[in-house]
Amino acid sequence: MADDGGGILSQEEIDMLTKNLLGGDGNVAPAAAPATQTTPVENTAEAARSFFKIICEQASNVVTTVLSRAVDFQLQWLVAGENSVIPDELKSQSLSMDVSVKKDAVGKMSFVISKQEVATLSDLMLMGSGHIDYNEDHKDAICEIINQITGSCITVMDSQIHMSMDFGQAVVNDFSGTNDFKGGAVATVLVKVEEFPDQKILIILDDNLLSGIRAKSSSKSMSVGSDTSLASLGLSMPSGSSGGGVASAGGAPVAAPPAFTPQHAGGVFGSTGNKALDLLMDIELPIVIELGRAQMSLKRILELGPGAIVEMDRLAGEPVDILINGKVVARGEVVVVDENFGVRILSLVSPEERLKLLR
Repeated sequence: MADDGGGILSQEEIDMLTKNLLGGDGNVAPAAAPATQTTPVENTAEAARSFFKIICEQASNVVTTVLSRAVDFQLQWLVAGENSVIPDELKSQSLSMDVSVKKDAVGKMSFVISKQEVATLSDLMLMGSGHIDYNEDHKDAICEIINQITGSCITVMDSQIHMSMDFGQAVVNDFSGTNDFKGGAVATVLVKVEEFPDQKILIILDDNLLSGIRAKSSSKSMSVGSDTSLASLGLSMPSGSSGGGVASAGGAPVAAPPAFTPQHAGGVFGSTGNKALDLLMDIELPIVIELGRAQMSLKRILELGPGAIVEMDRLAGEPVDILINGKVVARGEVVVVDENFGVRILSLVSPEERLKLLR
């Protein structure tokens, strides 16, 4: 036993230091069981990253053209539906633009946007200032923007990720503001509009659509892996085969020339999804602005002269009709632009009705 100033440990202190190494019977204590290894959960939504990137790229291009100002859609987070978090600005007063998808993958895609952002985008599309409260007329305008975005994606998805897609017309519904997604994928996208605060939107793929995209991606990976295996064995694909390789004289595969990438059908907005309609996209149509109408007898018409006044069936300040091929497609107000008359569009006939009117 050491004295207090000797600096030597007493037996009692030694026993205390070794109590975690020795068992109660003096034997070496068994080692602690190793911690259970947890397998990281797969983010199933990652299979659709290329799909979402194309959506964001085309949305940036289309909306920039439509609004005549810089717009950027930036993909921020991509998670499985059940793991998604609804941004605060979308928990109330938001709309869901639902689009059906067919062909290589079948399901539903939705764009969730706050009503205020819908009002901003719609008003800018209608040549307004963008500082306006939401109203029901904005539904047609935002649907038109979504339809232009999905239409422009058709050719790009076919050429870049080899998926043939057919997008239906957007349908507007109120968004619940809660996470009731069962599977699927949810992308949080930051929308940056020049001179306006940044806003977040959601792009949602339901479980059926995500499963179709994953299946298509898997089959494509298997095909690429098969071609790679042939190359590793010193074999080359036959000329004209689907692998796209060209054999050299020594039998080693040589990279094929880059494939031709088709241009978007239908001008800057891409394909409409209808090949017959795409052929007509560059045809010019006459536009007529109608201030009003009046019915007059032949006698009254013959009596007309300089200074005569013809009373129309429309009150002062009412919107004027915009006609294409004699069919009303929109309504607006008369404005003056650089000493020329113009019309600011206030409301649109729905896309389905417009297509019917143009037939």
